[in-house]
Amino acid sequence: MFTLMKEQTVVDVKGIRFGGQPGENPTVLFGTVFYGREFKVLDGPAFARARELIAAQEKISSQTAVPGILDVYVKDEKYVEQEIDAVLAATDRPFAIDSSDAHVRAKTLEYLSKVGALDRVIYNSLNLGLTLEELDALRKHTPEAAIVLGYNPRDMGVDGRVDMLVTGAGMLSVPGKGLLEVAKDSGIEKLLLDTGATPFGSMSAETLRAIPVFKSQFGLPTGCSIHNTLESWGWMKDLRKTDDEAYRCADAAANSMVPMYCGDFIVYGPVSSCGRIFPSIAFADKLMAEGAVDYFGLKVSEKHPYHALK
Repeated sequence: MFTLMKEQTVVDVKGIRFGGQPGENPTVLFGTVFYGREFKVLDGPAFARARELIAAQEKISSQTAVPGILDVYVKDEKYVEQEIDAVLAATDRPFAIDSSDAHVRAKTLEYLSKVGALDRVIYNSLNLGLTLEELDALRKHTPEAAIVLGYNPRDMGVDGRVDMLVTGAGMLSVPGKGLLEVAKDSGIEKLLLDTGATPFGSMSAETLRAIPVFKSQFGLPTGCSIHNTLESWGWMKDLRKTDDEAYRCADAAANSMVPMYCGDFIVYGPVSSCGRIFPSIAFADKLMAEGAVDYFGLKVSEKHPYHALK
């Protein structure tokens, strides 16, 4: 079990608490919606399926006392209004907005501002692909919180990931600044750090090793999307074609490693995976909390598997 010498910031977004000492608060799980094969076409049935999955995540979140919120993936600008309206109608919880396209992220912020929902939004993410259009949107339509991604393709070790946050590693559109400074300059006060999951062969273990380093250096809530490492594994891709159960077991196991490395949140993959992910994280959270109580006398938050699951 672990404790950290640096004081840890707890970030609260509409009652969802991120961070603190290992074991203090439950791990926050982000399930991604509108991404993957079943959402290739966003029609009526796809939105109905999204509502089912959102309800399923919230049900198992309540059952396990592990907080669950959405990571809303917007592939194209033309889907911004439909997706955001659907999420606002389906849940009262905060949620992240996510896209591989900075322009789409900017347009999503603009629409969220229009409908008055920015106070529920976690921006996913500020990263090395930062554009000037995106920066302008962040300043004009500032979200409640943001995930800051430490991925550094030039140096995938822990030091390189830290460098992306502190100096920008010479790769940002804003020279001389790191992502943390850029985020603060944009007016975002609540920050979550993502260590940036990398594939096997690209210093993948640093994804987890960087978690306690980030927390020790910055005192901020830290997590990752470790399922990306699993899904990029060629051997697992081949095995999954004939044995999806093996993948499901590995997926639950991979995600449960994050809280054991002091992680505060996980973007765990498709929200359809919630049935296997939440119980595994509840186990890891309860184990970490019990260790923190036994060894360090830590006071565990009231809403936690440690108390809820006897």
